[in-house]
Amino acid sequence: MDTPRKNDVANGHAADVSIRIGTRVKFDASVTSAGLLSIGALVTGILLSTAVVIVAAGRKGTKSPLPADSSTKIAG
Repeated sequence: MDTPRKNDVANGHAADVSIRIGTRVKFDASVTSAGLLSIGALVTGILLSTAVVIVAAGRKGTKSPLPADSSTKIAG
């Protein structure tokens, strides 16, 4: 008897993973090729954006003090 498997999709590529923690907790996931590409794009974007933030934070430059705010002056 031919029954389609759970991970059979139109393009024929999918990955299944199952993780069990103890006797009560079980996680199941299925990812297609398009899902893997989008996950890779997200991870790449996150790594590139954090690299830019780290470079900007380590840049040597003159630090100017914050301008005085007129709303914090005490009347007197």
